[in-house]
Amino acid sequence: MKMQEKIIDDEIHEKMTLENVFKIFNDNVFPMLNNEEKDYCKELQDFCLELHPRIDKSQDVYVLFPELGKHGYLQRINKWKDFTPYGMKKEILLGTHLSLLDPQLELARLASGILCGNPTFHYYQHGGTGDTIQKVQDELMSGQKIGCIGITEPARGSDAVNLTTICTKTDEGVIYNGEKVYTTNGPKADYFCAYAVYDKAQPRDTMVQAMIKREFGVKTERLKINSVPRVHIAHTILDNVKIPKEYILADDGLGYVRLFEGLVPERLSIMGSGVGICWSGLIYGIIYTNLRQQFGKPVIRYQGVGYGLADLLTKTNAATALALQAASVYDERILFAEKSSEGKSAAEKWVASISSQGKYYLAKLTHEICYEVQQHMGGVSVTDNTPLDELTDISKIEEVIGGSRNIQLLLIQSQIQRFLRLL
Repeated sequence: MKMQEKIIDDEIHEKMTLENVFKIFNDNVFPMLNNEEKDYCKELQDFCLELHPRIDKSQDVYVLFPELGKHGYLQRINKWKDFTPYGMKKEILLGTHLSLLDPQLELARLASGILCGNPTFHYYQHGGTGDTIQKVQDELMSGQKIGCIGITEPARGSDAVNLTTICTKTDEGVIYNGEKVYTTNGPKADYFCAYAVYDKAQPRDTMVQAMIKREFGVKTERLKINSVPRVHIAHTILDNVKIPKEYILADDGLGYVRLFEGLVPERLSIMGSGVGICWSGLIYGIIYTNLRQQFGKPVIRYQGVGYGLADLLTKTNAATALALQAASVYDERILFAEKSSEGKSAAEKWVASISSQGKYYLAKLTHEICYEVQQHMGGVSVTDNTPLDELTDISKIEEVIGGSRNIQLLLIQSQIQRFLRLL
C-alpha cells in the first residue's frame, strides 16, 4: 500500500518486509512443529508472499476470497475436496499466517470459512443428506460466495441460548422473524448460518440452525466500525424469511447442540488469528527498534524498550505453545479419534475449558502487544508507515469476536467452581 507521506528511514523500511517477518517467526515457532507442519507453513508463506504485493488496502478484503479458495485456505479444520493437510493444528497455523499477511482478511475469512462454513461439515457428519448444503459448502470454501453467522441479537449478546428470533414451522420449511447484530461479512454475505427458536420459553429444546440465502429475503445494514474499514459488519433483519426444508441444518432443538458443538473449534480458530496478530506486532517492533538509532545506539538496547519487548516475546511464545498444544489435543483425542475411544470425553471437557482460557488470554494479549509495541516504536507506529496501527485497531475487534472477554471469564469461573466435585 502506498504511504500518504513517508517518514520512516529507507534502510529501516526495506527491512520491514513480510519475508523478514516470516524469518523471525520461523526461528521462534518451527522448533514446536514437526516436518509436515513446517512444510505446510512454508507453503502458506509462499502463498502469502505471492499474494502480498497484490493486496490493495483501499479495497474491501472480499476480492481476495477466490485466491484463498484456490488453495483451500478458507478453512483447514475439515477436509474439503483434496486439500491436505487438515485438522485443527493446520487451521491454527492458517489463521496465524493470514493474520501476518492481512489481519482484516483473516477476520473476514474466519467468519465465512469457519463460523458459517463449519456447520456445513457438521451437517454431513451427523447424517445430513442431499446436494443443497454441499453446494453451499463448495461455494463458501471456493471463495466464490461469502458467509456469515447469525447468533448475537440486539438484546442477546453473550446469552447465545435465550434467543428472541422466532422460527415458525411450515409444510415447505421454516420462517424466521428477528434481528441479528455484529454479523461479520453480513452486508456482503450470500449465506447466513442463523439460529432461531420455536419457543422462547424453551430455547434449548426448540432451537433451529439453518442456512439462509440472501435472496430468501435477508436485509442488512452496515454498522460503522472504524477499526476494520475493509470488513463489512451488519445489523441483519429477518422479516418473514422463508427457508426451504433442504436448508435446515438442525431442527427441533438440535440447533442448540450444533451451536455449542461449534463453539470450541471456533474459539480455537480465533486463537490462531490472535497468535498471528501477536507475532506481527511484535516482530515489526523488534525489527524497527533494532535498527532505529537514538543517542548513538539502537533503541532496543535501552532497558525501557529492550526489557519490554523481552517480556512480550516471552508471552507470545507461551501463548503460541498453548494454542498449538490445544489444537494437537483436539486433533488427536477428538477430531481424528474413534467415537468410542478411551479418554475422548475427558479431552472434550479439557479442550472446551482451554479454548475459553486461550481465547481470553490471546485476545487480551493482542491488545497488550500492539499497544506496548507502539509505545516502544514511537510516533512512526501510529502512521501508515508501519502496520502497527492497523494491528492495534483489529486487536480491539479480536477481544470481542467469538465471545467477549467477560463472557470467557464467566465460563472459566464456572469451570473453577466445578473443581469442587473432585474433592
